[in-house]
Amino acid sequence: MSDEFSRTLVLTVPDWPAVAAAVEHGIGPGRPVAVLHGGKVIAANAPARAAGITAGNNRRAVGYRCPEAHVAVWDEEADNRHFSAGVAALEDLVARFTLLSPGTLAIPLDSLRHSCADEAGAVETLVSALVDDTGWEFFPGIADTVFAAVLAAGQARRVEPGQTVDFLSAQPITTLEYAGTEATGLIEVFLQLGLRTLGDFARLAAEDVSARFGAFGRHVHDLASGRETVPLADHVRGEQLEVELDLDAPTTRSDTLGFLARQLGADLLAKVRRQGLVCTQITIELDAAAGRSSSRTWRIEDMQENSIADRLRWQAEGWLAGGAAPRGDSRQEPDTVDDPAPDVEDFSEDGIIALRLIAAELTTPIGATRSLFDENTGQITHTLERLQGLFGPDAVLVPGLQGGWDPAETNLWTPWQQAAVPERSPSAPWPGALHAPRPTTVERLAVDVLAADGTSVEARPSGLEATPATIRFPTGQTEAVTDYSGSWPIESGWWDPERAVYRTRLQVVTDTGRALLLSKEHGQWYLTGRYC
Repeated sequence: MSDEFSRTLVLTVPDWPAVAAAVEHGIGPGRPVAVLHGGKVIAANAPARAAGITAGNNRRAVGYRCPEAHVAVWDEEADNRHFSAGVAALEDLVARFTLLSPGTLAIPLDSLRHSCADEAGAVETLVSALVDDTGWEFFPGIADTVFAAVLAAGQARRVEPGQTVDFLSAQPITTLEYAGTEATGLIEVFLQLGLRTLGDFARLAAEDVSARFGAFGRHVHDLASGRETVPLADHVRGEQLEVELDLDAPTTRSDTLGFLARQLGADLLAKVRRQGLVCTQITIELDAAAGRSSSRTWRIEDMQENSIADRLRWQAEGWLAGGAAPRGDSRQEPDTVDDPAPDVEDFSEDGIIALRLIAAELTTPIGATRSLFDENTGQITHTLERLQGLFGPDAVLVPGLQGGWDPAETNLWTPWQQAAVPERSPSAPWPGALHAPRPTTVERLAVDVLAADGTSVEARPSGLEATPATIRFPTGQTEAVTDYSGSWPIESGWWDPERAVYRTRLQVVTDTGRALLLSKEHGQWYLTGRYC
């Protein structure tokens, strides 16, 4: 293996949601399976694709093209639980691996130097073990960065050391979808700008991308350029960033484990914050009463105690449902085929006796380096709870984001210490939604957008009928437009005549240096957001 480059192996199961749905419902590999989310197909197995089912089909189209297909609704918990349990064979083969997402995992090839002479041997050993243990199909991908390895896995390809930048430059710009759901809006903008490949995007100046698209835009630019942030795994710390809990009695109840995991997660994240860092990967270790243990490393985009608890519960359910038995020839087949499957709430007498959480990957936070809650947490919490007691729960609100098209729709305010319940899913597709960065101030102020001859600028689905030259505010103040984006129409709530809104958006920069978001609805222009 190459010493010059830090190489990563990514293994992915094609159409994983469909594979997980088949496992969840006990469906054999020969039957077509389609998985729906938001009423559309997001995954279909090979028999379903052979019958003509493709991503984006609705349920009616699936029934028309393949009446015998099993149609399942996407189940995130089943995706995570079955994948975590299925890749347990790797525990005996590699020192560590990371679950990037359901159906996809990453292995640093440096950890295989002593057991495998070359990359080809490493891939053959690992894939053979996983296929024999699970019966699933795995696509391998190797490259110098994790993002490139994920793309290479989709093509079952090995990128030669030092050739990752060339490989990325030829990939379509749409492959940025693998960078996360937030990249979806950026892809639409890049296509409008004429950027067709990652190479086109990478050739833009990093400073210009950061100024226009913010921190996330700079992040995806780094990915497209073959650069990845190096985690602070070797960061010198005054204390070990891990927490553990020994249980008084073994338990197999997932609700109990989830409750304990939330407490442990809060303790670990508090330690991480005190170091001025952010945790992006967490290792969860479980010890069973019989001496067996399970260890998984999870990558979590929004690291919170609830998301940690979910992963621990998924890992425990998948592990214990498999009996937590030693692997190898010592495993025995059940005496009869009619033995009942394990209960997901009470698997066996071999319960979990200890939990351990370890901050596996750390990085510096983006933006502010200090938090109000880094110190005197108890006093702040007491004060906020006192305010809620005097004036009601809504007296103290925590900001967040939810799904929607307009900045005002995406704002989500949740009472302090209550779980956020979005009205609209932030992970659902919102075609035409405002891309990052978001306005710093959200408002709704009627304004006039005028052309050079003083007439109002009209907006049509095909674009603006005149070049915007001036913005006139209700006070009579005017600002000259020095630059502007292409306009884009949005139609929301079209299924309900009382809620249907057709609007045209426009971003402008004025001679005062201000960046503004404008929207025209029912013949009137509005100032809906300020970027500075």
